[in-house]
Amino acid sequence: MIDQKTVNKIKQSPLEERIQIIELILQTLKSDIKQKTKDRESNSKHFKVHKFKLGKEVHVDREELYSDRGI
Repeated sequence: MIDQKTVNKIKQSPLEERIQIIELILQTLKSDIKQKTKDRESNSKHFKVHKFKLGKEVHVDREELYSDRGI
């Protein structure tokens, strides 16, 4: 939690200094987000999809397929 004295000091500081503070906070947030993204990527496992062919293409009539279900 931010100390109220610090908040009051920031409020009383000139506009340029407050903008600098905001920029510093944004930079730290960006670096934290990048680190979390790297951590998440390192924890995820990559997999490889193997393509295979089942033979000829099958055409399905949806009306006929769903007629038994009464939909």
